[in-house]
Amino acid sequence: MPWPPPQVSFEPLFQRLLERLRFQIAAGSLTVRRLAREIDVSQPHMQNVVSGKRALTVELADRLLEFLRISPFDLATGAELGGALERVAPTPEPIRYVPLLAGPLGPAHPFPELGGNAGWIPLPAHSSGELRQPVFAELGADAELATQFPGATCALLETSLAVRLQVRIDAWYAIRWGGGGWLRRLRYEPGRLVVLGQEGLRPAIGPDWIELQGSTADAHIRGLVVWMGGDPRRINPLAQSGYLMPPPAADS
Repeated sequence: MPWPPPQVSFEPLFQRLLERLRFQIAAGSLTVRRLAREIDVSQPHMQNVVSGKRALTVELADRLLEFLRISPFDLATGAELGGALERVAPTPEPIRYVPLLAGPLGPAHPFPELGGNAGWIPLPAHSSGELRQPVFAELGADAELATQFPGATCALLETSLAVRLQVRIDAWYAIRWGGGGWLRRLRYEPGRLVVLGQEGLRPAIGPDWIELQGSTADAHIRGLVVWMGGDPRRINPLAQSGYLMPPPAADS
């Protein structure tokens, strides 16, 4: 049965709004005094709201959104907005909207933020319903990957933490290393991740292993590769030629 689309509710949106304010205050780009003055409330009241001692009301939230020049949609995640589009899409066949990451995924590019998106890729719900947190990514230049999957320019990733951390040697993963993005096979060893498939005669392109000292595996393993192929904005991605990856383990 397909996973239900994420629901957008007021409580998490309010908390994200407060977290954004706290971040700006901690960074020094905003003060509670200025915030109180701009939205016409007392400074003690504003301090209590920011600290969580007083509840954030809808009226006050609207004033804060206006001050920050954002809308409630800016506080929702890509998965939540995609689920909303899915529920209102006028189509006879159920469609799931999967966010496209903002920026290429490749060694020469900063690893794109999983929460941001540069558009939506519609997929038939029956072909993607078992994915928990899918995202599409454009692939940057990677000579090592091109030898394994010639012609692949995009990848569909499952970013659910429970799935991507079940490391299997027969699967491919999007890993963050040196600031860039790499699609490689992995083996988990105590204290490190070993990168597989780079034992050719020529020098390997990318890391041979990633030490986990002072970090956790999820900081490096950012997604399980489900599919690779052509640009999904020009083709029906899962109906055209591409490379299907091994599915997640049955108990994931």
